[in-house]
Amino acid sequence: MTLLLAAALLVGAELVALSLLLQGIGEHQSQRASAALDRAMLLMPRIADWARTRGGLPGEVLTAPWIEPFDQLVIEDPKTRDLDEAGRARIEAGELVVVSRLSDRVVSVFGAIHTGTGPLVIRLNEASNDASRLANDRTLIAQHAAILLAALAGLLLAALGRETPQEETSSPALRAYEEAMSRLRLRDDERLAALDREKLRLTAILRDRETMARAGELTAGIVHEVRNSIGAIATQAKLAQKSADENGRLAATAIVDEVRLLQSVMNRFLDFIRTEKVQNEEFDLARLVERVTARERPNHPPRIDTDGVATTVRGDEDLLERAIENVVRNACQAAGEHGRVLVRFGADTTHAFVMVEDTGPGIADIQKALRPFESARAGGLGLGLPLVLKILTLHQGSLELGPGPGGKGTLAVCRWPKMVADATTGNEGRGDVPGGGPR
Repeated sequence: MTLLLAAALLVGAELVALSLLLQGIGEHQSQRASAALDRAMLLMPRIADWARTRGGLPGEVLTAPWIEPFDQLVIEDPKTRDLDEAGRARIEAGELVVVSRLSDRVVSVFGAIHTGTGPLVIRLNEASNDASRLANDRTLIAQHAAILLAALAGLLLAALGRETPQEETSSPALRAYEEAMSRLRLRDDERLAALDREKLRLTAILRDRETMARAGELTAGIVHEVRNSIGAIATQAKLAQKSADENGRLAATAIVDEVRLLQSVMNRFLDFIRTEKVQNEEFDLARLVERVTARERPNHPPRIDTDGVATTVRGDEDLLERAIENVVRNACQAAGEHGRVLVRFGADTTHAFVMVEDTGPGIADIQKALRPFESARAGGLGLGLPLVLKILTLHQGSLELGPGPGGKGTLAVCRWPKMVADATTGNEGRGDVPGGGPR
């Protein structure tokens, strides 16, 4: 009777686990579909301009950077089998329709564009770029199905053998079966935990990408509407600086300073959303650090010291200089008037590194500090550290933040691989940091 009850409980547990697994996969696909719909709504005005200018025939496919993260823009046959009658009616009414296929993790967004020659049906396709996750999900489903079948077989055997004497029920075959089931359950629990962690990671990535997409749309509008006006204001203010009236000159100088600040804000937005192309070339890390510290010393009161020797590394020197400059500037602002900033640099067998240590109050929430538009400093844009992380991620490197030696201040560690073979995925797969930095 005990074995029969245990087998029944195992069958029930497997049914619940399989149901939760399928529900989690469905929720993840639903989140992708919702995010794809939001991005498609932002792209539709530009797609409409493109379609009205160029036209198109069913079957034409466009792949271009401006439709990212979608993989394709397809001129679709209005009678496509991927849409039912309700979907076609919604498209004709001006709505966007999302079709999500769990089998291959493809999300498609359908919409209609009205042109001079009639309506065009367009499809935006976005395929999952995580093949390992798809394979892992299929493996988990197969394993749950196998365990469920084994549990059902055990339940049947236990039911048939209820009248078997006690010495037979404890046969070696049955004990082996119970041990195998126990091991499978343990491994399955570990895989479910890994799936939950992966789900949380992908949700965070999706949230950050949505924030960046909205920032990009906002920035494009700001630049288009404001740039010409700012240039005109700056030109007139510079002319007014030559006025004989001292008050007028002072006012014009204030206007020029404010215009310069506004231009700086716009440029930082553009820096953050721009898709960068990494140039992999050799350069001297010591010279890069010297240029950065030479620019920052006159502008900040803390003492800035460096520790390192001439070191030849590879990477995009211009992008990495911008990243290191942002880290050093943040450290100077945190250290305060009587503080100290120490910049150490060099390379180990696989990675180049720059470690920036300050004597400031430290970072209360590291995850928040790496999110776009989150700043603890009054007047800060919250783009400095996210820009650093983006540049290092483009180099397959990492940005690590933590308390300095003795738990005081902040230690920021920038690492990037010397060779492609040494690369890790963003902030994952890190090894020990030279000099005792955080992991």
